[in-house]
Formats: sequence, C-alpha cells, structure tokens
Amino acid sequence: MKILKKIPPAFKNKYLITGLLFSIWICFFDHYNFIFHAELIQQKKELKNDLNRLKIETAKNKMFLRNMNNNEFMEKYAREHYLMKKKGEDIFMLD
Repeated sequence: MKILKKIPPAFKNKYLITGLLFSIWICFFDHYNFIFHAELIQQKKELKNDLNRLKIETAKNKMFLRNMNNNEFMEKYAREHYLMKKKGEDIFMLD
C-alpha cells in the first residue's frame, strides 16, 4: 500500500491511463503505426524519383522521334549504334 501512496494522483486517473494505453497502441502496435508511415514516405520519395527519371526519358524519346525524319540524324545514329557505314568508309572501334 505504500507504493500506491507514492503514485501521483494524476496517474491514478483511469481515463488518463486508458488514454495513454490507447495512444501507445495506436502509435506502435496498430497496422498504421509510425513504421508503416515511414515506409510510405520512403515509397513516395522513390516514386517521385522514378517519375522524374521517366519524364526525362520521355523527353529524350520525343526528341528522338522528332529527329527520325532527318536523314543526317538517322545516318549518324545508325553509325553510332549499329556500326553501319557508307561505301568506301572504314570504321575503327576504340574501346
């Protein structure tokens, strides 16, 4: 009984104890706890990075499609990527 006398009266309040237990349960043990929210925030950052990367890639692809009608561009692209050449032209590969 001496132990109960040392506890402050605010901590003997059943509503305060219930509220604290409920808060602890919601913050740490519930399905939507702090860890879950941290994972969602990390996923959101990764998805934003992917979106930015894909926007840049889409812009590059649009530029490529616009230049496909240009014969000079297509010749340059074929030489660089498919190792094609003109008649009488020699290709040297440097690695």
